[in-house]
Amino acid sequence: MSAAADEPLLPEPQPAADTWERQIEELYEAFHPAVLRKATLASAGCTADAWDATQHAFIKAWEHMHDHQLNEIVNWKGWLIKTAVRHVLFARRHDTRHIPLDDTEPADNRILLEDHVVLKEAYQGMLEAVGRLSERQQQALVLVHIAGCSTTEAAADMAVSESTVRNLIHQARARLLAANGEENDD
Repeated sequence: MSAAADEPLLPEPQPAADTWERQIEELYEAFHPAVLRKATLASAGCTADAWDATQHAFIKAWEHMHDHQLNEIVNWKGWLIKTAVRHVLFARRHDTRHIPLDDTEPADNRILLEDHVVLKEAYQGMLEAVGRLSERQQQALVLVHIAGCSTTEAAADMAVSESTVRNLIHQARARLLAANGEENDD
């Protein structure tokens, strides 16, 4: 064996903290609006859940960067969106209670959004229609059409068969089309 083979391998140089900060800031600037929009859709317009999920996704991105897993993620936008949407679904599945804070206005049936998020009436109507879907229909629709998961991935996340996911999506689309038709008739 050569002398070079006997020498221990040196660990890869670790990026400085300011490099990680710069990388996460660049990710945040590039993808924050898109991730927030998708999380808002997934949460049927609940901005608190959407903001929470968005921040969760960027925290997970920071952890990946810090753990030297930066190169394993090829599509950061897709990864961030899937992480945020899955967080929304997980949080809703495990915390079905929505307790209003004492210092906030009581929740009503309208969708409340931050000032900088501007939505049209059709968009609000669609969010309300998504909110009226069953929990399983929402999960299937959000995972496949908002998070971009395949039916196989969605089935695994929901612990159901692929045909069940396709059936739930079909039912959800039919209900959304009916809701959209009712709104247009007014």
